Amino acid sequence: MAAYAGFDRGLRVRQATLAYCLGLFLIPTGWMLDYYVYPTLLWSNLKVRFVCCLFLLPCWLILRTPWGKRHPRITDKPCTIIPTLTVCWMIYTSEGALSPYYAGLNFVLVGACLVVPYTFREGASFTLFLMVTYSGACLLHNTLHPAGAVDHALTGMSGSLAANLYFLFGNGMICAAACHYSSLRRFEDFRLRHELDVNNKELASTLKKLQETEVQLVQSEKMNALGKLSAGLLHEINNPLNFTFMALQVAEQEAGENESLKDTLKDIDQGMGRIRGVISDLRAFAYPSELAHREPFDLNEVLTSALRLTAHELGEFPVERQGVDQVKALGVKSQVVHVFMNLLMNSADALKARAAVNAPDKAVDGPPKITVSCTPRGNRTAVSVRDNGVGVRKEDLPRLLEPFFTTKQVGQGMGLGLSICHTIVKNHGGEITITSEQGRWTQVTFDLPIESPAAVPAIEPSLELVGSQAA
Repeated sequence: MAAYAGFDRGLRVRQATLAYCLGLFLIPTGWMLDYYVYPTLLWSNLKVRFVCCLFLLPCWLILRTPWGKRHPRITDKPCTIIPTLTVCWMIYTSEGALSPYYAGLNFVLVGACLVVPYTFREGASFTLFLMVTYSGACLLHNTLHPAGAVDHALTGMSGSLAANLYFLFGNGMICAAACHYSSLRRFEDFRLRHELDVNNKELASTLKKLQETEVQLVQSEKMNALGKLSAGLLHEINNPLNFTFMALQVAEQEAGENESLKDTLKDIDQGMGRIRGVISDLRAFAYPSELAHREPFDLNEVLTSALRLTAHELGEFPVERQGVDQVKALGVKSQVVHVFMNLLMNSADALKARAAVNAPDKAVDGPPKITVSCTPRGNRTAVSVRDNGVGVRKEDLPRLLEPFFTTKQVGQGMGLGLSICHTIVKNHGGEITITSEQGRWTQVTFDLPIESPAAVPAIEPSLELVGSQAA
């Protein structure tokens, strides 16, 4: 109903505009009828017609104002009332009930019925007003016989008045009934169109949800396939890995005092251990479960291990530590190393992209760097990895943790790094949040349980250059 009220206001303004235009055209052109029927009243009636137009024109202009458009039930009435008064005045000044101008009132009634969208109450009220006005004009003609009136025989005047009133009443009732059913039909048409519009919007919303659900089902199928793949990979790769580790132990025993060979074998051991950890993390991602065994570990040592393993990717980019020293976290050390490695490599990629788009003399936010900081939060610590690289687009931020979503070029990433990190952190009872400003910076924050809140001291930041020397 509220929507229909707005539709009805617009319809009334449009139809009343048409009624005003018809009145401004038909009333002045009626002088031709005066010329043939009442030539002696030609000029006096012409003045009356122009006075009618002078009243209609400002009322039409008021209808076009913002106030008039908000109150069309008021501003659409003069388009029928003013012509009615004009015709009744000419009836009064001519022959009263014998005047053929009675037909002009039928014009106004038909116009009120077919042109202006009146309701039944408005149509009935206008019919009553027209009959009273017409009766008054005829009675005044007999009692106050105006100067210049046409003096035809007055015989049968009462019969003509009764007949004309009867026909006006009949026409008025027909018009009022037509207004009523026209109003019902307008509302029914609008209701159907309104319901269709609402249903279309609901259908579009449902279709969008179905599409989102389809995407989620596809991702679920991918995760299922990834789980089977990771289980098969773990089974197939673990056997050659075990043989490799056994061979490494034999080689270390036979290395003797050859320190260079021992260092090389140690590097091989670390690389193979990293492969085993990645496969294990992939399985944990595909089949997330609660953390079963937790142990305290030094967060600073974990970060150092991650820096050592990503030294090649970081190159000469400096990594600043803030409050990381002496923080004892609880969890799986190898998994947290994996989280740090992913975040550090992402930061390195962002800094490299920044270096590619910015000339050295147009550096943004100072020289490139990565900052790793810890902030105590009760029995947990918030770990943040921040870089001043190219940042992330605002529309991409909500999707960064989705599996297989990546902002890198095709072939440069699978979109699993942050998803795996998110799973690892959730298994530690925490959450990952990502904030960024495109072209300026990106910060990834995750929280870990700690051995004791007192284990997070306030320590001055230290700066570590990660590059060829650290490697």
